[in-house]
Amino acid sequence: MTPDGFSLSRQDLDHIASGIAPLRGALAGASILITGGTGFFGMWLVEGLLWADTEHGLDLQLTVLSRDAAGFLAARGSHLRGRPGLTVLSGDVASFDPGDRRFTHIIHAANEGDAGHSAGRHLDAALGGTRHIIDLAAAHGTEAVLLSSSGAVYRPVDPPSSGAAVEGPAGASDYAAYRAVYAESKRMMETMVAAGSEQYGFRAAIARCFAFTGAWLPLDGGLAMGNFIRDALAGRDIVIAGDGTAMRSYLYGTDLAIWLLTVLVRGRTCRPYNVGGAEAVSIAELARLVSAEAGRPDEVLVRTPARPGAPRDIYLPDLSRTTGELGLRVTVDLRQAVKSTLDWYAERQK
Repeated sequence: MTPDGFSLSRQDLDHIASGIAPLRGALAGASILITGGTGFFGMWLVEGLLWADTEHGLDLQLTVLSRDAAGFLAARGSHLRGRPGLTVLSGDVASFDPGDRRFTHIIHAANEGDAGHSAGRHLDAALGGTRHIIDLAAAHGTEAVLLSSSGAVYRPVDPPSSGAAVEGPAGASDYAAYRAVYAESKRMMETMVAAGSEQYGFRAAIARCFAFTGAWLPLDGGLAMGNFIRDALAGRDIVIAGDGTAMRSYLYGTDLAIWLLTVLVRGRTCRPYNVGGAEAVSIAELARLVSAEAGRPDEVLVRTPARPGAPRDIYLPDLSRTTGELGLRVTVDLRQAVKSTLDWYAERQK
């Protein structure tokens, strides 16, 4: 069941509210800015916080930045229109004016990839936006800035790593290559936020995010999970362009929201925490799981035969620091995460 004014299920919303209950003292009365608040991360954070506000009486003020606030509120965010305590601003992350709003916390989750495919434009958006966020934090006396970084900071590594990525220095790569632009921009954003923390005194919370699933997952964004769910719901065979041996893990949206907010409130400054799933799965196994949960077993085609001795593409987080220091746990297993995502999209298709 989906409560009025929300797109997420009551079960998922209750899960988030319960998971962040230990953070109530730190979040009470908070004024939170969320960049990228209309994307996958943002929808889970905004709706989770709004529900938790209702459940726990947090008296939150949420400000969400969108390139097109009117368009967002007319379409995917129409259920949020006119919500007390929620303001949706239009603007570019590198230059928007918050007016007289002051933020106790900032979650910087803007997707620089939306700026276009040009490497130069990507870097301009990533670094310019981060510079503006640091300036706002300095001017507002912000307590903490959470940077949504990426597990891509560990990549590309030559030769490919054979194990899960542990928080720390990334491996050697060809930094001048176009393929390294995304990873390098995230590394530079982390450095900028850490330097801003030292200069202005806010706490720099860094979440290195891996792969996810759940409501609002893009189905046409080149992500394996999204593409598989799209094809399964359309009744098409799931086609794997590669050899299917790449290894991934996926975190469900409820855990994503709980983990990000916990890193925001409890993460040690300038100390990165991996955010991702614990259950490793090959892309071929993932495709078969999605197909089976959609009621279409064995409808998977692998286009490229595996090459004997070829290094396996592994993109997995080591979660020792996140679970050990912050006490976080994966609470939704992969099969349930896939089923819940399929069910959410199937219901919207109706």
